Amino acid sequence: NCNAAIPLVDIGTDVFAFHDNREVVARIQVKTATGNPYKSKEGYFAVLGVPTKQLNRVDNPPLFYALAVRLNDGWGSFIVISRSRLKELSENGCDRVNNKGDLVLRIQFRPETNGEDVEVEKVQKLTAFCRAVDLTSYLNAWESLPPLQPLAPIDEQAGGGDADGNGAAADAAIEENDLELPQA
Repeated sequence: NCNAAIPLVDIGTDVFAFHDNREVVARIQVKTATGNPYKSKEGYFAVLGVPTKQLNRVDNPPLFYALAVRLNDGWGSFIVISRSRLKELSENGCDRVNNKGDLVLRIQFRPETNGEDVEVEKVQKLTAFCRAVDLTSYLNAWESLPPLQPLAPIDEQAGGGDADGNGAAADAAIEENDLELPQA
């Protein structure tokens, strides 16, 4: 879980996601579309637009997209992807450009078919494709946002302590020289 804040003025970031006890913040741009069910097959598709002007900006600080699909009275799937990765995928054929020069993504959401009985599961697993580009790993990938990534453990074997890894060496020097540390 994390907190979210909506900026007062929208200049390209719709939501800031953060943890109160961490410095890292994720800037998220939300794009929405209505899901259109297929008539003869299971699944649905959505057409989402991303301004190429925004996609081509310098990605510092990083921006993430939450491509949200509305289904019936609720939300369907979300594609959570970094701007740099979306730009890379768009350069490799996961898009078309409209007459305004904006990126148009037609994403297909279909039930996963791997030979197993998908009905056994309570939640149906989906695949997501934009043309031939597989976006399945970005489906509901909220954990890819920096505030939701697990904290890296402090490796005491590698030195721990400060940025130079001198924590263990400093502790050993104190013990070796029989120095007393100030009490807090």
